[in-house]
Amino acid sequence: MVPQNQYEIKPLTLQDRKMLRRQFLFLIAFGVFVGAIFFFIFKFVLPTGEMEYIPVFVFTAFALIFGVFISYFFWGTYIDLKKGVKQCYTGIVTDKRVNKHTSSSARHNRGGSHAYGSSRKSTQTYYYVSIENIEHSVSYKQYSQAKLGDKVSIEISPKKKEVLDFKVLEKNNDTTILSHHTISKNRYERDEKSFPMTIKEIELVKKMFFKTIRKDLVYLIPIIILLFVLWKGIFIFLIPLIIAFIYYSFKLLIKYNRYAKFNRNGYLKTVTKVQVIDKLKATSNRSSTKFQIETNQGNINVSEHIYNQVQASQVINLHKASFIDLLFEVSFDYDN
Repeated sequence: MVPQNQYEIKPLTLQDRKMLRRQFLFLIAFGVFVGAIFFFIFKFVLPTGEMEYIPVFVFTAFALIFGVFISYFFWGTYIDLKKGVKQCYTGIVTDKRVNKHTSSSARHNRGGSHAYGSSRKSTQTYYYVSIENIEHSVSYKQYSQAKLGDKVSIEISPKKKEVLDFKVLEKNNDTTILSHHTISKNRYERDEKSFPMTIKEIELVKKMFFKTIRKDLVYLIPIIILLFVLWKGIFIFLIPLIIAFIYYSFKLLIKYNRYAKFNRNGYLKTVTKVQVIDKLKATSNRSSTKFQIETNQGNINVSEHIYNQVQASQVINLHKASFIDLLFEVSFDYDN
């Protein structure tokens, strides 16, 4: 639960009440539509005698679930209107997140088997903005309005957490960096230098590089095993495996060639000075969390550690291993 001293309580305006009452209309329309479907099923389909007790039980369970679902949201909207207040948060955007939820449903044939069935995937995307480290669910339009460091205000209903209003009060125009230099985004030019790496940095890069190699081998080794097992099979079914084998083998060869250049040239690193514009965290129920920072030189995928280090409008040094283009460190020493 969020402490009350982190938000201000205000009475609902007429516009807020109209927005919440529209939720009533939507729920009533949805309830009538679903009710009509179940009425048709129970009135004309189930009494035909062609179905046994199990389908009746299943449809009854679904009807109850939809009834509880509609009642819950109806009750939440009623409570928000009855209380007549809203929670108002004002502060700096400290983080942003996109969450993709993918669900699958299988189609079955008439016999109940899914041997000849197909699977349907649906993906829903949810957007979140953290204000002073408190995360709020918002629409895409609201999400795209604000960047890291902007001062925003958001008004939400206490029960349903319905966003009643979202405003960007002040854009983040801070271009001051830690070394007391000021760099404007409009006249900022690419600053890139090359340095020899320390022993500690070399060990870190080797560890990170071979971790990426192991990930590629996870895909390549099963493909090789399948090729040996199915080599005398029908050639047309081997074509996808052969293409995948060539792709991952070529990918590994390129990586090892770059790593060999990295070794031969004395373990050099490239330090590039960039300015952070925004940050993005992407989560999914099907893949691991991804972290990305938007800079004046483009978007860069980073580790969670680096993601947590940088803030909006900071000018940072990206340390990349030469030839293998592996980002392994971020520093804030601008005297280099």
